[in-house]
Amino acid sequence: MIRILLSLTLACSALLCADTSISLPEFVRLMSSLSETEGYFDTDNLVSNERAYLKILPELRRQNVSGGAYVGVGPDQNYSYIASLKPRIAVIVDIRRKNALQHLYFKALFKLSSNRSQYLERLFGRRVQPPVGDPKGEGISRLLRAIDASSPDKSFANEKLAEAIREVSSWGCELSAGDLESIRDIAGAFIANGPDLKFSSYYRPPRSYYPSYRQLLEETDADGEQANFLASEESFLLIRKMQSENRIIPVVGDLAGDHALLQTGEELRRRGIKVTCLYVSNVEYYLFGGQSWSAYVRNIGKLPLDSNAFLIRSYAQYRRPAATPGYYMGTIVQPVGQFLADETVGKNTSYWSLIPTQSPVQR
Repeated sequence: MIRILLSLTLACSALLCADTSISLPEFVRLMSSLSETEGYFDTDNLVSNERAYLKILPELRRQNVSGGAYVGVGPDQNYSYIASLKPRIAVIVDIRRKNALQHLYFKALFKLSSNRSQYLERLFGRRVQPPVGDPKGEGISRLLRAIDASSPDKSFANEKLAEAIREVSSWGCELSAGDLESIRDIAGAFIANGPDLKFSSYYRPPRSYYPSYRQLLEETDADGEQANFLASEESFLLIRKMQSENRIIPVVGDLAGDHALLQTGEELRRRGIKVTCLYVSNVEYYLFGGQSWSAYVRNIGKLPLDSNAFLIRSYAQYRRPAATPGYYMGTIVQPVGQFLADETVGKNTSYWSLIPTQSPVQR
């Protein structure tokens, strides 16, 4: 009996150790093997246009959603969800290769920055004089004021960008010259626009109601607390640790494709990790109806889902009474099991049947 207990203890310890960190070669392998050929989407999507993205965090906490695997799409709003939910591993699947490259750039910024001030310095290409006092107690607003008080510094920005490019290039991700140029373009947008950078679409003029990156950083959850991953040193350091342990993996793929999400599910199943949270933004709007929708539902159903897994979706509130009054885009949550059950009985008759009329929780 003692020998059996010892074996179980050692096995559990090995599993925990293996779960704590992913080697860099394994990270590179996963990024490549889980990815599929990129598709097209008509936005730059460097920052989100979902200003209400944090409102659902208190509800997810009330539902005890945490740990396991997090799967999401898009840029760095994912880090705020990850900081709150504290998953064991996060996989960010997006149809645009540029999104994966952006996350590699962010990964380099985390590696090269020991605190939020240094991260923002590199992101915006400005020398920052941090506010006086304990940085752990600083809200993001005071750090942004420090950014505003600094002047753009081309020499400094070029130096920091070159360091980030060298860092990314050292990982063995087989990046092409075009990939590195895309990373420079991404960095250049943040440096040129600073905290006023906005989401933009190709071939369409900017929308006045799209939030600036500053507004996204200062946004609050439903309890009125700033909850972006840069709003506290603790959240920043949690993401930095996950990045250093290679547990945030960017993947190129279509949620309705025949490889990326399915292979992600197989990889998580092999590791004994269940999905606790799935953030799909408003991707469903573009998939509903036809084979793409059927493939999407199939892919979700094949994930190793926790019994308490939740789905986060966003939607344009002009078509429904606002779950989040005062915001153009609303954010809601739904148990994944309920979503799949509704599909089985034919309840999801249109895209808008997925959207509640009042509550931020869809049942």
